[in-house]
Amino acid sequence: IDMYLAEHSVSVLCDNVFAAAFREIGERWSCGEAEVYQERRGCEITLRLLHELRAILPAPPADAPLAIGGATAGDQYSLGTTMAELVLRDAKWNAVSLGDNLPFETLAAAIKQHRPRLFWLSCSHITNESEFLAGYSDLYDEFGIEVAFVVGGYALSDELRQQMKFSAYCDNMQHLEGFAQPLRGAIGEKPAK
Repeated sequence: IDMYLAEHSVSVLCDNVFAAAFREIGERWSCGEAEVYQERRGCEITLRLLHELRAILPAPPADAPLAIGGATAGDQYSLGTTMAELVLRDAKWNAVSLGDNLPFETLAAAIKQHRPRLFWLSCSHITNESEFLAGYSDLYDEFGIEVAFVVGGYALSDELRQQMKFSAYCDNMQHLEGFAQPLRGAIGEKPAK
């Protein structure tokens, strides 16, 4: 919170503080120096901090474009989608995370109902790659012309990404911010219809 109040962007906080901490936890776990409960506890603490940060972010402008996103079925890791929401809100988008563990059918229903200008997909875990690719392909084929699709996350290997269509792939939250800011300017901050 102090770093945000000292005018560090949310994307920098996500990349240099939160993601860095979880890389270290992951390294400790792989060496047998950390337990699974410690990683899960870290996730809970981080989610609370992110929700506190959301509470102090300025509200998006009334005419801010809408962005929605989440994580697909089998992916119960909510940090990525929560961070994406905050980064986009900090970039003056009306961003709403739909949550994690969501079937593609419900993501399609959300896009159809809300007509966002940007849709993000956080991919930390993919249970079945062929099912994921089929569901994602259907979603993109239905909405990819009207909506900018942004994907990211550790589960998206180079091989998997080569089989996907998207507007942007982001390795980190600063990449997401870098994609979203000019897109927001290009659409003139008009709300989706």
